[in-house]
Amino acid sequence: MITVHRDYRVSIKPERYAHVEINPVGKLDVEIKGQRQHYVADFEQLAFSSDEQGVALVCQKAHSPWKVMLATADAQELKSLVKEAQEEYEILMRDL
Repeated sequence: MITVHRDYRVSIKPERYAHVEINPVGKLDVEIKGQRQHYVADFEQLAFSSDEQGVALVCQKAHSPWKVMLATADAQELKSLVKEAQEEYEILMRDL
């Protein structure tokens, strides 16, 4: 189980990047570079929704929801990485 790090361009601010850490134990950590914005969510709290600006990565936490707009290709890659991390974790738990 390896934590994966990626930098994605924030689609509504092309000069801004989001550093994303995908932790295989079910956590996603997002930091907007150059700003003091830091978000954390469990995989179960995440959703992706498309609109004309790109794809929104949405955290549906009851007390502190957040949203980050990503380019479509970046969002697709992130969605795939989250799915892989979930599958990897499930395999590990089954083997224990």
